[in-house]
Order: sequence, then C-alpha cells, then structure tokens
Amino acid sequence: MLDFDLLKDCYGCGACVNVCPRGAVHMTQGADGSYIPEIDEARCIGCGRCDRVCIHQHADKNHTPLGKEGCYAAYQLDTQARKASASGGMFFPLAQEMLRQGGYVCGCVWNEQMDAEHIVSNKLEDIERMRSSKYVQSDIGNCLATVRGLLKAGTPVMFCGTPCQCAACAAVTGNPENLLLVALICEGAPTAGVWQRYRDAKAARYGEKIRNVNFRSKTPVGWTMPYFVLTTESGKRHQEMSYRQNPYVLAMLQGLTYRQSCYHCEFKGDNGSADIVVGDLWKAGERLIQQSENQGISALIVNTQKGKDWVDKAASAWFMEEYPLERVCANNSMLVRAGKENAHRAQFFSQLDATPIETNLNQYIVHENGIKLRVTQALVAVGLYKPLRNVVRKLRRR
Repeated sequence: MLDFDLLKDCYGCGACVNVCPRGAVHMTQGADGSYIPEIDEARCIGCGRCDRVCIHQHADKNHTPLGKEGCYAAYQLDTQARKASASGGMFFPLAQEMLRQGGYVCGCVWNEQMDAEHIVSNKLEDIERMRSSKYVQSDIGNCLATVRGLLKAGTPVMFCGTPCQCAACAAVTGNPENLLLVALICEGAPTAGVWQRYRDAKAARYGEKIRNVNFRSKTPVGWTMPYFVLTTESGKRHQEMSYRQNPYVLAMLQGLTYRQSCYHCEFKGDNGSADIVVGDLWKAGERLIQQSENQGISALIVNTQKGKDWVDKAASAWFMEEYPLERVCANNSMLVRAGKENAHRAQFFSQLDATPIETNLNQYIVHENGIKLRVTQALVAVGLYKPLRNVVRKLRRR
C-alpha cells in the first residue's frame, strides 16, 4: 500500500501505476510539483503488487557493477546527428540499431503541451524527438506496461531514462534478455511543477505558445558552452547561455529544484540496473574536443555483456577509445553520488505559487559575475568568441 513518506522517498517512477490490475493507482503532483502516486481506495483490492515493484522499498535488489565491460570516450561520427544530441550522441545509434533489429525504443520526448513524457515507438521520427536533454522529470505514463507486453511477445526493446526509471523498468518487466536498459548520468530531476510554471511564464512573456526547448544547443559556440534555446509558435528563437545565464538551468545545477528523493538517490554507482550508462565526458581534454569539433563527447560505460553486445552492433556509427572510469567519476561525480540540496530549497517551494517563478528562481540562485558574462556575450555576438578561444587553447598547449 506504499506506506511511506511519498513526498520524501518516492521517485515518481510510475512502476506502481504500471502493475496495478485495477487501475487504482495514478500519478498526481505533490506540493513541490513532483510526481507521486495516489491510490483510489475504492478500487484497490490490496494485492500488494505496487509494494512488490516499488524501487524505494526494494532498492537493495539493484546491483550492476559500473564499467565491468568497459569504459570509453565516445562520440557519434555523423557530426550533424551529434549536433542534435546533448553530448556525444550515444543514444541515437543504439536506438537506430534497435529499430533495425525489429525492436522498439522507449524514451523521453516533449509533448504538445511541452511537458516531458516517455513514449514507446518503432518510428524513426519519434526516436529523433527522444534526442537531447529535457531538464525535468518525465511522466512515464503506461509505458512500462507497454514495454512489458512487447518483451513478453519476444520483441526487443531499448529503454532509456534516469537510473531510477531504469530500475522501475527492470522491476516491472523482470529485466529479460531482450530488454536493453540505457541510463543517463543524472544530476537530479527538477519537478514537473517547476518546469510547467517556468514554461507558462515564458509563453506569457513572449505572447505565444512555446513550440520547442533545447537546453543544450551547440549553436553558436559548441558542446563546451551550451545555449538554452526556446522557440515559439511563430518560429522566433530566444536564447541565452544555458549553464551561465538561464535561471531555470542554474537552479537545477545548484540543487534548488529537484524532487526530494534525488538528494538521497539510491541508484548511484554500482546500485543501478542499466546495461549501459551514457553522459557527458567533462574535462575530456583538448585533443578530443578538437577531434570532435566541439560537438560533443560522451562517457560510454558498459556494465553488462548484454550492453557490450549492443555496443558492438552499433560500433561502426561512432568513435570510441578506452577511458579510465575513475576519471569519469571524478569529473562527473553525479555518476556515483546524489546531488546536494540547496539550503534555500524549502523557502523556494514555499513560494512556488505566491511568487512569480522567475523572481522566485532568481532570488535563490548564485549568478555569474556580470562583467565577465557581458564580455562573453559580446564576443559571441560579433563572432569573436570561438576564434579567441582557439588562440588561447593553442597558447596553453605550448
């Protein structure tokens, strides 16, 4: 009956929703805008299936040694396809290979309302929508039940999501051999309620509906300095530096807006279910950045033989070389530890409805030095940032 503090310990993974035989469990939003299950007591028959698949109550069942089958620096060879991805483009070749094998892919897309949701598809156009980061927790819906049905019919499926979502998929399906689990290195998931308020505030400011958001655009600079790009219904683009300027992204990076379970995540390091883990290879070094044309480099961490087999099948689509797992963990520490809760989180959420969202975000985040930011913006605007950066890098190599 999910008898624990749902707002504090639930991951919003949707496993309980996907196994209930009576449809008695559905997701709602808690006070902080995070997805939590709500049980219709009139429909519940007390079968206990929700408890048996609950990833919080059975977190100790997850143990997959990180990098047992290899760790690599990698990127997709197709530059244009890589440019459309958040980092090195590892997801897309794996998904394409799954389609070639007659399988389906379950991944996160933006829906018509610009909410993040998981879908299951074997169509290339849907797989393309699954690329690039969505910095908000997605709604799993009934996807896990759909995946389970496909697997039982003998159809291979690739599931891509956060480590907790991969654990939920494994719990609901039993993790059979025809399921490939691909986890993203996850810093934490901002709640859906925060994103929806921010999205709506932007739509009101621009006077039209939001049609697309890219949190990690590699234009105009590249992977090492991504841009937040918001496109409205008329096609107008509004952009700012993602990691240095955008308040929504800064609040995420500073641990202000995650759901509570992210701060004590039980699925870090070896405590996951994924066959493959992918994410940014931060501090990759000048050689790899130049070689990849600053269009993205990934850490490709292979945990299981199943994962290795799929990596081998897609190997012709990417460049990869062995890379020390210890360096990946050191430079992208969210692979092995939970995010730190911002000291102002409680105050922020207490004002979620009382204070305009952008004002609320800005009063609790640390902003970059204004002069340095304006100089960078000016150099980017006149096209001098990349040439000057390349000169500085050459001087450093001397």
